[in-house]
Amino acid sequence: MKFKKAMDQETVIIECLRCGTKNRVPRSRIHDRPSCGQCHAPLSLEAFAIRPLETADGTFARDVLAAAEPVLVFFYSPSCPYCRMLSPVIDQLAVKFEGAALIARLNTTVNPVVSAQYGIQGVPTLLLFREGKLLKRMVGVQSGDEIERGLKGIIKLS
Repeated sequence: MKFKKAMDQETVIIECLRCGTKNRVPRSRIHDRPSCGQCHAPLSLEAFAIRPLETADGTFARDVLAAAEPVLVFFYSPSCPYCRMLSPVIDQLAVKFEGAALIARLNTTVNPVVSAQYGIQGVPTLLLFREGKLLKRMVGVQSGDEIERGLKGIIKLS
């Protein structure tokens, strides 16, 4: 029974990028710079960063249309230089609006069904949804402030 306390804590498994060992780390210690139990290399914590939700044709209805909160969907292509330029802005918005809105990404190259359904003809395109309804469309490179204003407008309507 002396192991009960350790088992009660919520833990996560982090795989070491150097040796491949799977390490069990208590969530409460995630930010204490954990290291691998086998090779003692620092463990990568990138998996715990707040990022946009990567959605797809098969999960779009559940992820976006059924979402309880307003949703911003970033339609992109990995080969698009403008999309790569806008991507860090989208990542920042995911952090800033965590809990107030869902920020999602959809790769149009490998998800043609949803892209066609919403008439995506060029990337980057941003669509704003609330309660499963498309409320706003922004095409092309937008400033972070423009995107934020659009998102705040949708949040206020909620």
